[in-house]
Amino acid sequence: MFFTDISYVVHPVGRITPTGISLLGTAFFINKPGILATASHVVGNNDNGLVIIMNRINSIQDYQDTSNMQVSYVPAKIKEINPIYDVCLLEVPQTIQSTLDLTSTDSVHVGENISIFGYPHCDHGRMVLTQQNTSVGAKILINSSGIKAKNIVLNIQSRPGQSGSPIIVPGSSSISAMLIGSYAPQVTNGGISIGGIDPQTLHQTTHAISAAYIKEMTE
Repeated sequence: MFFTDISYVVHPVGRITPTGISLLGTAFFINKPGILATASHVVGNNDNGLVIIMNRINSIQDYQDTSNMQVSYVPAKIKEINPIYDVCLLEVPQTIQSTLDLTSTDSVHVGENISIFGYPHCDHGRMVLTQQNTSVGAKILINSSGIKAKNIVLNIQSRPGQSGSPIIVPGSSSISAMLIGSYAPQVTNGGISIGGIDPQTLHQTTHAISAAYIKEMTE
């Protein structure tokens, strides 16, 4: 399926710093005016200088100029955070809203193809809205603070900047999940980082939280 209007829905999250705007990750408008969803670890419970970058393209089919560093943005404030599910709602002074419904991973099947829309490598200043297609490898429950959350495992290696990306089943008109990040084994004797990357996350096992938890926060 070719997506043409997803550029109006999915946007980078950034923070204003003394040296410019630092890109943090991905957010997307939901079907409530001026409300976006992202992963709570992207914003870190801090909305000082937080902004949503407006895309320069009218369609994901357009060429995106990686040499153009000029951006327009709108201020964003944290509306609500659920740290158990790693979900955050952001509010902007715009009436933009998505036509895509929030559903759940309940209707997603193992082996089914899905599309991810986000900004891989935006932590290095690369602002390119990117569609990636993969399949669902498993449906799992992840325990957090004694509460088990519905997740799906995506058969793809995610990159920094993709946290907060919406997961869409091609042919549907709904968002079923949100990308959280790669599976990282718990290390008891310390770990290493190479170029800011934990080598243990370099695998095709990425977790996405059910969009049902985002929907609950809007009701």
